[in-house]
Amino acid sequence: VAWEHEQFSRLRVTAATLSEISTAPELLQGTGGLFDSRQFVNETAITRGVKLVAESLARHIYGHQGKNVQIFADGGSLAVNPAYIQSWLDLLSQTPRVAPFLSKNDPFVMALKKELADHTDEVNMQHEVLEGVFTFYDSTSARLNIYQVASVTFDLLLLLVLGSYLIVLFSFLVITTRGLDDLISLFRRPPSRKVKTA
Repeated sequence: VAWEHEQFSRLRVTAATLSEISTAPELLQGTGGLFDSRQFVNETAITRGVKLVAESLARHIYGHQGKNVQIFADGGSLAVNPAYIQSWLDLLSQTPRVAPFLSKNDPFVMALKKELADHTDEVNMQHEVLEGVFTFYDSTSARLNIYQVASVTFDLLLLLVLGSYLIVLFSFLVITTRGLDDLISLFRRPPSRKVKTA
């Protein structure tokens, strides 16, 4: 799977990937790692990207493609608010967003849903299981039971002691009931029978 939205397209969920990278990067090589680094985020570039996406969507929805119309022009009533973007960047950089750390009713997910509901008519949440190399679990807390067990050396010594005890007990019982000769005869090779041919 080249891009993440291909997983959604398999489930018939509309999704898109916005990226400046022309090809899909190898895992974590082109993305910088698992952790967010707020100090390395260029807020001006993020604001410019938000404005570009908003302009593109608005021109497509309202049929203004190819026209020199700026719907989200700077200084206008619909201008992109940098303080608003900065507050969301602060929240995003402080919140783990991978599936193992998010529950279905996580406050972060609810905040995104509320924000989307403020600007759209209807918001529906779907919890989909994405098939792939990774397995994600949706529980954030679980009970871990750890037991300290004896080492393998202890098991081998216990096996040796029990085996020795059983051999001594068996030998004692054979000697007391049948005699020493019967015990020794158990370990002797039986005489081989030679087949006489006529």
